[in-house]
Amino acid sequence: MPARGGKRIAPRPPSPAQLPLSNRYGALECEGPATEDVGEGEALSGGLPRTSQSAPRITTALAKKKRRVIVIGDSFLRGTEGPICRPDPSHREVCCLPGARVRDVAKKLPGLVPPSDYYPLSVMQVGGDEIAERSPKAIKRDFRTLGQLVEGSGAQVVFSSIPSVAGNSTERGRKTHLVNRWLRDWCHQSNFGFFDHGEVDTAPGLLATGGSQLSQRGKRILGHELAGLIERALN
Repeated sequence: MPARGGKRIAPRPPSPAQLPLSNRYGALECEGPATEDVGEGEALSGGLPRTSQSAPRITTALAKKKRRVIVIGDSFLRGTEGPICRPDPSHREVCCLPGARVRDVAKKLPGLVPPSDYYPLSVMQVGGDEIAERSPKAIKRDFRTLGQLVEGSGAQVVFSSIPSVAGNSTERGRKTHLVNRWLRDWCHQSNFGFFDHGEVDTAPGLLATGGSQLSQRGKRILGHELAGLIERALN
């Protein structure tokens, strides 16, 4: 923009209120049924090989600057970007991958956390879209592989518990409880953060019709829960 004296005045950057809230929806590659009975050292059929063989590890920068926050996960995150991103839209992002399994998050994460990031915070909400179809053993294995990807990267990592939105399915509830109990202990042993939703998502009015997803009110509450977690982690 021209100005007096031949100087140019740079346009003002948009204020936080003008910045769009970011919820990046990713498409997942089509895969066949997951193979449950592979050995610990073998690649998963149609999925992610063991991190030590071919998957790129996350790396981050040492130069101190403002930290970024990326919340990544499955369809449970849909509609939560408002409370999460609004406090700092330029440095917070929600990446929702509808139908994502743990291994899908592991594939996507290296492209979301660039090496230029300083001590980024990554919150992962995943597992709910596969708990009914896959065995706890297979889900645990994929969590370990995801942990290898981020271990020693310099990123601060928090895993959220698999939400209890199983309706009246006793078997799904049993598997959710089993995996969450293991996930909590594994996070503590591996120096990852763990965020437990508890039973709040099963409260009346928080589930949509059918009981498998959150209502609009439930999404707002989850968004505020995760926003509070982020504030505590950053401070």
